[in-house]
Amino acid sequence: MNEFEERKQKKERGITVKETLNQALDIADDIETIVIVYKKKDGTVPTSFNWENSLEALGMLEIGKADIISYLET
Repeated sequence: MNEFEERKQKKERGITVKETLNQALDIADDIETIVIVYKKKDGTVPTSFNWENSLEALGMLEIGKADIISYLET
């Protein structure tokens, strides 16, 4: 991603993709399970995850969904 795209993200979203990932990396030693959903520039939406059981991963996605809905309501 070039510098212009990062500045645009920062202005529009308040945080860039790299900043979001760096925040997670800063606390990586405290993270037990992670689920990542991202949209690539070509429009595809891959996922990455490490989990002990699939129900935990699904629950984490539901928490993320609830957080986004709550944010949109404010």
